[in-house]
Amino acid sequence: MNSPIWITTSRIDMWLGLLGRLNSSERAFHNFLEAHGTQGEITLARRSVREIFAQDPSEGVIATIIWSHERGIRVNALSLLVRDMPTLVTLMSIADFGYQELNELLALPGISVPTASKMLSATGKTFCGLPAAIIDDTIIQVIENTSFAGDFPNVAKLRHKSRSRPVPYYEAYLRDISDICEKHNLSPDLMDRYLAEHALDDMTSEIKLASA
Repeated sequence: MNSPIWITTSRIDMWLGLLGRLNSSERAFHNFLEAHGTQGEITLARRSVREIFAQDPSEGVIATIIWSHERGIRVNALSLLVRDMPTLVTLMSIADFGYQELNELLALPGISVPTASKMLSATGKTFCGLPAAIIDDTIIQVIENTSFAGDFPNVAKLRHKSRSRPVPYYEAYLRDISDICEKHNLSPDLMDRYLAEHALDDMTSEIKLASA
């Protein structure tokens, strides 16, 4: 893993179909798709979303929504996000999110902790002073596995509470990630990418080796 690439690709016609069902004359999403899409698809890497956000926060927020919903989003949720775009842009202008700001983000339609973590990571935010990293169901499966339990002591205290206590769980995950990164001179971007894309394979290999 030479670079912290997290790429998603979705179909432009899917997004246009969703936008066509909205009762809104807002064209910002259409303009973004036209500017950044190619050959019927829109492909965004985390670092490109970060660059777009740095240049234009409004476009950057649209980029985070598309990047974090590669399989689409419910029409009513998208409708409300389009309606509340000014509020969302203002919220995402905060550099260091606390519990209040994260809960405000999670209160918006279609935004769960995994989606919020992608938005915070893509825009280079921190949460409670900790660099944001992505968390999703695959990562939760990995960090709660006994193979990695020793590396995630804060998460271990909240084992199986990713849904009942999502915000404290996310903070615990970031604290463990921060400690690992400091110890091994890594970046959170590389860590969450490894956990999402490679750790399960490594766990399987270790289990097979131990069994043999």
